[in-house]
Amino acid sequence: MHMSNENPPLLPSSGLNDQSLTGHDITPVANSSCSVMYTSTLSSERREQPIKLLWIVLGMRSGLFLAELIVGLWVHSLSLLAVAGHMMVDVLAIAVALVVAELNRSSSKKVDLNPNHLEAWSAAFNSLLLLGIAVFVAWSAFKQIQAPQVSTGLPMLIMAVLGFLVKGVNAALLYEESHHSLNIRGVFFHAIADAVNSISLLVASLAVLLLNWFWADAIASIFVSLLILINALSLFWESLKTIKTELN
Repeated sequence: MHMSNENPPLLPSSGLNDQSLTGHDITPVANSSCSVMYTSTLSSERREQPIKLLWIVLGMRSGLFLAELIVGLWVHSLSLLAVAGHMMVDVLAIAVALVVAELNRSSSKKVDLNPNHLEAWSAAFNSLLLLGIAVFVAWSAFKQIQAPQVSTGLPMLIMAVLGFLVKGVNAALLYEESHHSLNIRGVFFHAIADAVNSISLLVASLAVLLLNWFWADAIASIFVSLLILINALSLFWESLKTIKTELN
């Protein structure tokens, strides 16, 4: 039997090289696509995380604000009402932080609002509100020193402990994310400052409960009003600088 030594006819060229026929060029494309999808997923989760944390903190702070306000009115505790007033401004600040985080998450070109601009104007408004609360609390505290009102120490003590725990949990939840977001960092430092307010309320409630030093409530109120005043002035100054930068 005669075997032909002629080479078999070549297949018509399809414009694909051997590498494409073996599918080796498909793998990098697939890997690249998976990498892009994985990166996109991580980026989406990174944008969602601050919003979830802020919603949790907002719910906890809102409940604490209502409790402090109701108990403060019930036992006639000026220091507890002062802390509740500060908490009200914090709730507003967290609500604005949520709006800013939502704008940053959406990153929509249809949104004409500048998140930094919105945050700065809101901070300026909150600082003026804080200044009003600080002045009112200090004025009421000086009046109470002259004529101390009888207040119940045990409800104050319970609210002081509850407030310290809630603010401590808030700070713990926000600590990690505060390293990545300036917006979250502001809420985190608010939680730390509020914890100091709770400590002053705790000391005043113990003085009222154990020693019947009803004037301690007024002293704690003055201390809280000073902290609010310092915080308000700092916030107002920072917001003014941001607004001037945005306008320029």
